[in-house]
Amino acid sequence: MGLSARLKARQLALRKLKDIILFMENEICVLGRPLNKVFEELAKGSYGGVWRPVFERSGSMLKEQSMDAGTAWRIALGEAAVSLPLAGEDMDILRDFGELLGKSDRQMQQAVLDMEKEKIAAMELKAKEAAETNGKLYRNLGALLGAALVILLI
Repeated sequence: MGLSARLKARQLALRKLKDIILFMENEICVLGRPLNKVFEELAKGSYGGVWRPVFERSGSMLKEQSMDAGTAWRIALGEAAVSLPLAGEDMDILRDFGELLGKSDRQMQQAVLDMEKEKIAAMELKAKEAAETNGKLYRNLGALLGAALVILLI
């Protein structure tokens, strides 16, 4: 994947995560579903997108190994980090999010999810700006290097 495409993929992955958090908010805070069931739902459908492996692994660890949600999230995120088009700072923020999952009542969980939506919206905005500025730079640089190579070969 080219540098420009990776920047765009980062933006799309963050947008998808924001949608997933809205889904989680509805499932946990409104419908009262347990976190492991929400993770399983995200893992089995196409709704999870690039995040599907994270939710699949987290859900299975919550169910099979009886560990807390934060630990399961951190492990799953670490395992999927290579396949996710995220920057290091994005991963740090997402690890912190896992620490707050499932450790409070519905009202506090609602506040946690709202706070995380704001963080992800800010990360998405930064990713969009990076994709617009650096993406153009990488595409133009590629074209210029190609032209230079043709001139050298002639």
